Amino acid sequence: MMNGETTLLLGDVLERITPSDRIVIINAAKQVVYRGYAANAAHSNVSRQRKVKRFGIAMETYRGTDKMWDWEKTDKLPEQVPVEQFSEYKVEQLQHILYIRIELKNEFER
Repeated sequence: MMNGETTLLLGDVLERITPSDRIVIINAAKQVVYRGYAANAAHSNVSRQRKVKRFGIAMETYRGTDKMWDWEKTDKLPEQVPVEQFSEYKVEQLQHILYIRIELKNEFER
């Protein structure tokens, strides 16, 4: 703690989250380093000592597919639909995912 600022660690955030919550952990370079259920985050290779920049609820909208999101993988996400294009689709063609987004600080910053 410096200058009255509290440092929040990834482990602290994970302890406060319900194990069945879906989470996405993003590093300082905006890359997905973990995507899955909070209960399984302990098995990822992300250190629980990493500092958290911010976290909160996020939502993404996709054009519907048979398998919208595989929570076991961390590869590239399907193409998102920008809000401006919502009118191009029927309601049943769009699917939404709510999750907790955790953004990590740069490890090399002081």
